[in-house]
Amino acid sequence: MTDRQNSFPHKGFPSGWFQIAWVDELEKGDVRPLHYFGRDLVLYRGKSGDFHLLDAFCPHMGAHLGHGGRVQGEAIVCPYHAWMWAGDGRNVAVPSEGKPDPDCRIPCWQVVVANEIVWMWFDEQDREPFMPAPVDQSGVSDGMRYKVYPSCAKDWRNLRMRPQYVPENNVDVAHLHTVHKARGPIITSGYEEDDYCLRVTNRITYGYGKKSTRLTPNGPIEVDVMAELWGLGYQYTFFPLPDEAISIAAQTPVDDEHCDMFQTVLVYCDPEEGREAELSEGAAARVHEQFVQIARDIPIWENMKYLENARLTPSEADLMLKVRAWASKFYAAD
Repeated sequence: MTDRQNSFPHKGFPSGWFQIAWVDELEKGDVRPLHYFGRDLVLYRGKSGDFHLLDAFCPHMGAHLGHGGRVQGEAIVCPYHAWMWAGDGRNVAVPSEGKPDPDCRIPCWQVVVANEIVWMWFDEQDREPFMPAPVDQSGVSDGMRYKVYPSCAKDWRNLRMRPQYVPENNVDVAHLHTVHKARGPIITSGYEEDDYCLRVTNRITYGYGKKSTRLTPNGPIEVDVMAELWGLGYQYTFFPLPDEAISIAAQTPVDDEHCDMFQTVLVYCDPEEGREAELSEGAAARVHEQFVQIARDIPIWENMKYLENARLTPSEADLMLKVRAWASKFYAAD
Protein backbone atom coordinates (compact mmCIF):
# COMPACT_ATOMS: atom_id res chain seq x y z
CA MET A 1 0.00 0.00 0.00
CA THR A 2 1.35 3.40 -0.96
CA ASP A 3 1.98 6.29 1.42
CA ARG A 4 -0.89 8.14 -0.22
CA GLN A 5 -3.28 5.26 0.47
CA ASN A 6 -2.13 4.97 4.07
CA SER A 7 -2.91 8.63 4.69
CA PHE A 8 -6.66 8.29 3.92
CA PRO A 9 -8.72 7.55 7.07
CA HIS A 10 -11.55 5.47 5.53
CA LYS A 11 -11.58 1.90 4.26
CA GLY A 12 -13.37 0.64 1.18
CA PHE A 13 -15.50 2.63 -1.23
CA PRO A 14 -18.24 5.10 -0.27
CA SER A 15 -21.89 4.15 -0.76
CA GLY A 16 -24.06 6.14 -3.15
CA TRP A 17 -25.16 6.76 -6.70
CA PHE A 18 -22.37 7.06 -9.26
CA GLN A 19 -22.24 7.93 -12.96
CA ILE A 20 -21.15 5.19 -15.35
CA ALA A 21 -22.11 6.64 -18.76
CA TRP A 22 -24.15 9.20 -20.65
CA VAL A 23 -27.33 7.81 -22.17
CA ASP A 24 -26.48 8.78 -25.74
CA GLU A 25 -23.09 7.04 -25.62
CA LEU A 26 -24.87 3.70 -26.10
CA GLU A 27 -27.32 2.81 -28.83
CA LYS A 28 -29.90 0.07 -28.32
CA GLY A 29 -28.05 -3.24 -28.45
CA ASP A 30 -24.66 -1.79 -27.44
CA VAL A 31 -22.41 -3.54 -24.91
CA ARG A 32 -19.65 -1.85 -22.89
CA PRO A 33 -17.08 -3.30 -20.49
CA LEU A 34 -16.54 -1.20 -17.36
CA HIS A 35 -14.24 -1.34 -14.36
CA TYR A 36 -15.45 0.44 -11.23
CA PHE A 37 -15.08 -0.18 -7.49
CA GLY A 38 -12.28 -2.62 -8.25
CA ARG A 39 -14.75 -4.82 -10.15
CA ASP A 40 -15.16 -5.84 -13.78
CA LEU A 41 -18.67 -4.99 -14.97
CA VAL A 42 -20.65 -5.02 -18.19
CA LEU A 43 -23.19 -2.37 -19.15
CA TYR A 44 -25.57 -3.06 -22.01
CA ARG A 45 -28.62 -1.43 -23.51
CA GLY A 46 -31.55 -3.70 -24.32
CA LYS A 47 -33.69 -3.42 -27.43
CA SER A 48 -36.24 -1.48 -25.36
CA GLY A 49 -33.61 1.16 -24.62
CA ASP A 50 -33.31 0.15 -20.95
CA PHE A 51 -29.85 -0.14 -19.39
CA HIS A 52 -28.63 -3.21 -17.49
CA LEU A 53 -25.46 -3.63 -15.41
CA LEU A 54 -24.02 -7.02 -14.44
CA ASP A 55 -20.79 -8.46 -13.11
CA ALA A 56 -18.70 -9.10 -16.18
CA PHE A 57 -17.77 -12.79 -16.03
CA CYS A 58 -20.03 -15.60 -17.18
CA PRO A 59 -20.33 -18.18 -14.35
CA HIS A 60 -20.13 -21.02 -16.86
CA MET A 61 -16.44 -20.76 -17.82
CA GLY A 62 -15.49 -17.18 -17.03
CA ALA A 63 -15.79 -15.35 -20.34
CA HIS A 64 -16.04 -11.56 -20.10
CA LEU A 65 -19.49 -10.57 -21.37
CA GLY A 66 -18.27 -7.09 -22.27
CA HIS A 67 -15.84 -8.40 -24.89
CA GLY A 68 -17.81 -10.03 -27.66
CA GLY A 69 -21.11 -10.36 -25.83
CA ARG A 70 -24.21 -9.40 -27.80
CA VAL A 71 -27.69 -8.24 -26.90
CA GLN A 72 -30.76 -10.32 -27.67
CA GLY A 73 -33.94 -8.57 -26.60
CA GLU A 74 -33.28 -7.51 -23.00
CA ALA A 75 -30.68 -10.23 -22.40
CA ILE A 76 -26.95 -10.48 -23.06
CA VAL A 77 -25.43 -13.52 -24.78
CA CYS A 78 -22.02 -14.83 -23.72
CA PRO A 79 -19.49 -14.84 -26.57
CA TYR A 80 -18.01 -18.20 -25.47
CA HIS A 81 -20.87 -20.71 -25.31
CA ALA A 82 -23.92 -18.44 -25.89
CA TRP A 83 -25.34 -18.78 -22.41
CA MET A 84 -27.92 -16.01 -22.10
CA TRP A 85 -28.41 -13.71 -19.10
CA ALA A 86 -31.33 -11.43 -18.26
CA GLY A 87 -30.85 -7.90 -16.95
CA ASP A 88 -31.60 -9.09 -13.41
CA GLY A 89 -28.81 -11.69 -13.62
CA ARG A 90 -30.99 -14.75 -14.23
CA ASN A 91 -29.83 -17.38 -16.66
CA VAL A 92 -32.45 -17.64 -19.41
CA ALA A 93 -30.80 -20.07 -21.82
CA VAL A 94 -28.13 -22.80 -21.93
CA PRO A 95 -28.09 -23.74 -25.63
CA SER A 96 -26.30 -27.06 -25.19
CA GLU A 97 -29.01 -28.20 -22.72
CA GLY A 98 -32.00 -26.64 -24.47
CA LYS A 99 -33.18 -25.01 -21.25
CA PRO A 100 -32.06 -22.39 -18.70
CA ASP A 101 -30.23 -23.11 -15.46
CA PRO A 102 -32.57 -21.56 -12.85
CA ASP A 103 -30.01 -21.89 -10.05
CA CYS A 104 -27.31 -19.94 -11.87
CA ARG A 105 -27.20 -16.14 -11.58
CA ILE A 106 -24.82 -13.27 -12.20
CA PRO A 107 -24.76 -10.42 -9.64
CA CYS A 108 -26.57 -7.38 -11.03
CA TRP A 109 -26.55 -3.72 -10.07
CA GLN A 110 -29.35 -1.16 -9.81
CA VAL A 111 -29.25 1.54 -12.47
CA VAL A 112 -31.34 4.64 -13.09
CA VAL A 113 -31.35 7.29 -15.81
CA ALA A 114 -31.59 10.99 -14.96
CA ASN A 115 -30.35 14.14 -16.68
CA GLU A 116 -29.40 11.94 -19.67
CA ILE A 117 -26.87 10.16 -17.43
CA VAL A 118 -26.75 6.48 -16.44
CA TRP A 119 -26.18 5.99 -12.69
CA MET A 120 -25.44 2.88 -10.63
CA TRP A 121 -26.01 2.23 -6.93
CA PHE A 122 -23.01 0.94 -5.00
CA ASP A 123 -22.77 -0.21 -1.39
CA GLU A 124 -19.96 -2.28 0.14
CA GLN A 125 -22.49 -4.30 2.16
CA ASP A 126 -24.91 -4.83 -0.75
CA ARG A 127 -27.63 -2.83 0.99
CA GLU A 128 -30.57 -1.45 -0.94
CA PRO A 129 -30.36 2.29 -1.75
CA PHE A 130 -30.80 4.32 1.42
CA MET A 131 -30.76 7.67 -0.37
CA PRO A 132 -32.85 8.94 -3.29
CA ALA A 133 -31.69 8.23 -6.82
CA PRO A 134 -30.81 11.18 -9.08
CA VAL A 135 -33.77 12.85 -10.79
CA ASP A 136 -34.15 15.12 -13.79
CA GLN A 137 -33.44 18.76 -13.09
CA SER A 138 -35.72 21.52 -14.34
CA GLY A 139 -35.93 21.79 -18.11
CA VAL A 140 -34.50 18.35 -18.87
CA SER A 141 -37.51 16.06 -19.21
CA ASP A 142 -39.49 18.67 -21.14
CA GLY A 143 -36.70 19.22 -23.67
CA MET A 144 -35.97 22.83 -22.74
CA ARG A 145 -32.24 22.28 -22.27
CA TYR A 146 -29.65 21.32 -24.86
CA LYS A 147 -28.97 17.67 -25.48
CA VAL A 148 -26.22 16.72 -23.04
CA TYR A 149 -23.97 14.36 -24.99
CA PRO A 150 -21.56 15.17 -26.53
CA SER A 151 -21.62 18.99 -26.60
CA CYS A 152 -22.30 19.57 -22.87
CA ALA A 153 -20.33 16.62 -21.48
CA LYS A 154 -16.68 15.94 -20.71
CA ASP A 155 -14.78 13.23 -18.87
CA TRP A 156 -11.33 12.75 -17.35
CA ARG A 157 -10.39 9.10 -16.93
CA ASN A 158 -8.43 7.24 -14.28
CA LEU A 159 -7.46 10.28 -12.22
CA ARG A 160 -5.49 9.77 -9.01
CA MET A 161 -8.11 11.18 -6.67
CA ARG A 162 -10.80 10.17 -4.20
CA PRO A 163 -14.49 11.15 -4.36
CA GLN A 164 -14.23 12.98 -1.03
CA TYR A 165 -11.95 15.63 -2.52
CA VAL A 166 -14.92 17.17 -4.32
CA PRO A 167 -17.23 17.95 -1.35
CA GLU A 168 -14.27 19.29 0.62
CA ASN A 169 -13.52 21.57 -2.32
CA ASN A 170 -16.88 23.28 -1.86
CA VAL A 171 -16.04 24.82 1.50
CA ASP A 172 -12.44 25.66 0.59
CA VAL A 173 -13.09 29.29 -0.25
CA ALA A 174 -9.41 30.26 -0.36
CA HIS A 175 -8.67 28.04 -3.35
CA LEU A 176 -11.30 29.87 -5.42
CA HIS A 177 -8.87 32.79 -5.56
CA THR A 178 -5.63 30.88 -6.10
CA VAL A 179 -6.79 28.02 -8.36
CA HIS A 180 -9.88 29.47 -10.07
CA LYS A 181 -8.66 33.08 -10.32
CA ALA A 182 -11.77 34.51 -8.68
CA ARG A 183 -11.59 38.19 -7.73
CA GLY A 184 -13.25 40.02 -4.90
CA PRO A 185 -14.64 38.77 -1.58
CA ILE A 186 -16.15 35.27 -1.34
CA ILE A 187 -18.00 34.02 1.71
CA THR A 188 -19.83 30.81 2.53
CA SER A 189 -23.31 32.22 3.11
CA GLY A 190 -25.09 28.90 3.64
CA TYR A 191 -24.31 25.43 4.99
CA GLU A 192 -27.02 22.82 5.55
CA GLU A 193 -26.84 19.08 6.15
CA ASP A 194 -30.06 17.33 5.17
CA ASP A 195 -29.33 13.69 6.01
CA TYR A 196 -27.58 12.40 2.88
CA CYS A 197 -27.69 15.75 1.08
CA LEU A 198 -25.31 18.63 1.80
CA ARG A 199 -26.02 22.15 0.56
CA VAL A 200 -23.25 24.75 0.47
CA THR A 201 -23.82 28.30 -0.77
CA ASN A 202 -20.99 30.66 -1.64
CA ARG A 203 -21.62 34.37 -2.24
CA ILE A 204 -19.42 35.80 -4.94
CA THR A 205 -19.30 39.03 -6.92
CA TYR A 206 -19.64 38.60 -10.67
CA GLY A 207 -17.59 41.12 -12.60
CA TYR A 208 -15.69 42.34 -9.55
CA GLY A 209 -13.60 45.39 -10.39
CA LYS A 210 -14.90 45.65 -13.97
CA LYS A 211 -17.42 48.03 -15.53
CA SER A 212 -18.93 45.38 -17.75
CA THR A 213 -18.52 41.66 -18.56
CA ARG A 214 -20.47 39.03 -20.49
CA LEU A 215 -22.23 38.06 -17.27
CA THR A 216 -22.53 41.60 -15.88
CA PRO A 217 -23.26 44.08 -18.69
CA ASN A 218 -24.53 46.63 -16.15
CA GLY A 219 -21.71 46.26 -13.66
CA PRO A 220 -20.79 43.91 -10.77
CA ILE A 221 -23.49 41.93 -8.96
CA GLU A 222 -23.50 39.68 -5.89
CA VAL A 223 -24.67 36.13 -6.58
CA ASP A 224 -25.33 33.17 -4.28
CA VAL A 225 -24.10 30.00 -6.00
CA MET A 226 -25.45 26.88 -4.30
CA ALA A 227 -23.95 23.39 -4.55
CA GLU A 228 -26.14 20.41 -3.65
CA LEU A 229 -24.15 17.26 -2.90
CA TRP A 230 -25.81 13.85 -2.76
CA GLY A 231 -23.31 11.62 -1.03
CA LEU A 232 -19.80 11.52 -2.42
CA GLY A 233 -20.78 10.51 -5.95
CA TYR A 234 -22.10 13.70 -7.49
CA GLN A 235 -23.16 17.28 -6.96
CA TYR A 236 -25.28 19.89 -8.67
CA THR A 237 -24.05 23.49 -8.80
CA PHE A 238 -26.79 26.01 -9.53
CA PHE A 239 -25.90 29.25 -11.30
CA PRO A 240 -28.92 31.58 -11.01
CA LEU A 241 -27.49 34.26 -13.30
CA PRO A 242 -27.48 34.91 -16.15
CA ASP A 243 -28.65 31.58 -17.60
CA GLU A 244 -29.92 29.27 -14.80
CA ALA A 245 -27.26 26.76 -15.79
CA ILE A 246 -26.70 23.64 -13.69
CA SER A 247 -23.34 21.90 -13.53
CA ILE A 248 -23.23 18.20 -12.58
CA ALA A 249 -19.86 16.99 -11.33
CA ALA A 250 -19.67 13.23 -10.80
CA GLN A 251 -16.75 11.12 -9.62
CA THR A 252 -16.79 7.33 -9.74
CA PRO A 253 -14.08 5.18 -8.10
CA VAL A 254 -12.15 2.90 -10.43
CA ASP A 255 -10.04 1.42 -7.63
CA ASP A 256 -8.70 2.51 -4.23
CA GLU A 257 -6.78 5.46 -5.63
CA HIS A 258 -8.39 6.39 -8.95
CA CYS A 259 -11.66 7.87 -10.20
CA ASP A 260 -13.27 8.71 -13.49
CA MET A 261 -14.46 12.33 -13.37
CA PHE A 262 -17.53 13.38 -15.36
CA GLN A 263 -18.80 16.90 -16.02
CA THR A 264 -22.24 17.67 -17.44
CA VAL A 265 -23.61 21.18 -17.96
CA LEU A 266 -27.36 21.71 -18.32
CA VAL A 267 -28.08 24.89 -20.29
CA TYR A 268 -31.35 26.18 -21.73
CA CYS A 269 -31.79 26.13 -25.49
CA ASP A 270 -33.72 28.39 -27.83
CA PRO A 271 -37.21 26.78 -28.00
CA GLU A 272 -37.46 27.59 -31.70
CA GLU A 273 -34.16 25.89 -32.55
CA GLY A 274 -34.60 22.91 -30.22
CA ARG A 275 -32.36 20.90 -27.92
CA GLU A 276 -30.35 19.26 -30.70
CA ALA A 277 -29.26 22.52 -32.29
CA GLU A 278 -25.69 23.78 -32.12
CA LEU A 279 -25.03 25.54 -28.82
CA SER A 280 -25.67 29.27 -28.79
CA GLU A 281 -22.70 31.53 -28.10
CA GLY A 282 -23.78 32.07 -24.49
CA ALA A 283 -24.42 28.39 -23.86
CA ALA A 284 -21.09 27.38 -25.39
CA ALA A 285 -19.30 29.94 -23.22
CA ARG A 286 -20.99 28.60 -20.07
CA VAL A 287 -20.11 24.98 -20.91
CA HIS A 288 -16.52 25.86 -21.74
CA GLU A 289 -16.12 27.81 -18.51
CA GLN A 290 -17.26 24.87 -16.39
CA PHE A 291 -14.86 22.51 -18.14
CA VAL A 292 -12.01 24.95 -17.61
CA GLN A 293 -12.72 25.31 -13.89
CA ILE A 294 -12.82 21.56 -13.24
CA ALA A 295 -9.63 21.10 -15.24
CA ARG A 296 -7.88 23.54 -12.89
CA ASP A 297 -8.68 21.41 -9.85
CA ILE A 298 -7.51 18.13 -11.35
CA PRO A 299 -3.70 18.60 -11.15
CA ILE A 300 -4.08 19.45 -7.46
CA TRP A 301 -6.21 16.40 -6.73
CA GLU A 302 -4.01 14.03 -8.73
CA ASN A 303 -0.83 14.92 -6.88
CA MET A 304 -1.98 15.73 -3.35
CA LYS A 305 -1.69 13.58 -0.25
CA TYR A 306 -4.82 13.54 1.90
CA LEU A 307 -4.01 14.80 5.40
CA GLU A 308 -6.39 13.57 8.07
CA ASN A 309 -4.88 16.06 10.50
CA ALA A 310 -4.45 18.96 8.11
CA ARG A 311 -3.17 22.17 9.67
CA LEU A 312 -6.33 24.18 9.03
CA THR A 313 -6.56 27.88 9.76
CA PRO A 314 -9.24 29.03 12.24
CA SER A 315 -11.37 30.36 9.36
CA GLU A 316 -11.18 27.01 7.52
CA ALA A 317 -11.53 24.52 10.36
CA ASP A 318 -15.23 24.76 11.25
CA LEU A 319 -16.72 23.96 7.84
CA MET A 320 -13.97 21.59 6.70
CA LEU A 321 -14.34 19.43 9.80
CA LYS A 322 -18.12 19.44 9.37
CA VAL A 323 -17.81 18.24 5.78
CA ARG A 324 -15.40 15.49 6.79
CA ALA A 325 -17.73 14.30 9.53
CA TRP A 326 -20.67 14.32 7.10
CA ALA A 327 -18.65 12.38 4.50
CA SER A 328 -17.74 9.65 6.99
CA LYS A 329 -21.31 8.29 7.04
CA PHE A 330 -20.94 6.93 3.50
CA TYR A 331 -18.12 4.48 4.28
CA ALA A 332 -19.80 1.21 5.22
CA ALA A 333 -16.50 -0.62 5.68
CA ASP A 334 -15.25 1.58 8.55
